[in-house]
Amino acid sequence: MKSILLYGTSIFLLLVGCLGCSQPLRTLMDVSSEQKAQQNYMKIEEARFKAVLREAKAGNIKKGTTRKSMIARYGEPVLDAGPYLLYRGQVDFFDSPKVYLDLDEKGALTGTRIEERNARP
Repeated sequence: MKSILLYGTSIFLLLVGCLGCSQPLRTLMDVSSEQKAQQNYMKIEEARFKAVLREAKAGNIKKGTTRKSMIARYGEPVLDAGPYLLYRGQVDFFDSPKVYLDLDEKGALTGTRIEERNARP
């Protein structure tokens, strides 16, 4: 009888202890999931920037391409300032090149500019 009571008490204490830790554990799991989602987002955005940089350097972005189609292809720019769209790297934000897609008043591409950055020592 004593062993059953001791066994039952042990299980009860174990369950109470685990239930008491469940909220902090869930919080840690949620933080981990959020960090993975952020890393995935950064990979996608960096790949889009590399694509616009590569295509701008190669001269493959055709004049007359609309603002809407460029945003659909390369994602949201860092700056959408009316006469141009600005793209730059997300990971090395200050040291990455800038890609300007110049637009006319109708939102069609008139040219591209690339401003190279030197990496900091």
